[in-house]
Amino acid sequence: MRRGGRHREQEEVEVDMTPMLDIVFILLIFFIVTAVFVQERSVSLVPPPPSDNEPEKSNPVILIQINDRDVIFVNDQLTDLRRVGPAIERFRADKGDSAILIVPDDEASHGVVITVFDAAKNTGAPTMIQRQADGA
Repeated sequence: MRRGGRHREQEEVEVDMTPMLDIVFILLIFFIVTAVFVQERSVSLVPPPPSDNEPEKSNPVILIQINDRDVIFVNDQLTDLRRVGPAIERFRADKGDSAILIVPDDEASHGVVITVFDAAKNTGAPTMIQRQADGA
């Protein structure tokens, strides 16, 4: 008897996929049964009916500009970083409850922009930051 002869037949090994498919289907059923489907709320897109009353005049926006050298202008008036909050309060006292729009230059320091934003938020006025237009 010779071992490992020339004509040794190669054994074919087959992997039975049935148990794996069973597990996949069980997991699929599990995830379908345990899934929570959220009911999304939609917003009505029907515009309100036109009113006969004249629209209320809104207060002007307080514009805060920060240039690339971190120079701050509140309504086109040069303002020190430490005086931004009082300047906003002064304009709000004159013009009522105005909103604040901060327009920083792309090259302005992040820290200066955040400090101005914090000072504006501390006044209690609605505050928004908008990127400067490319042509400006």
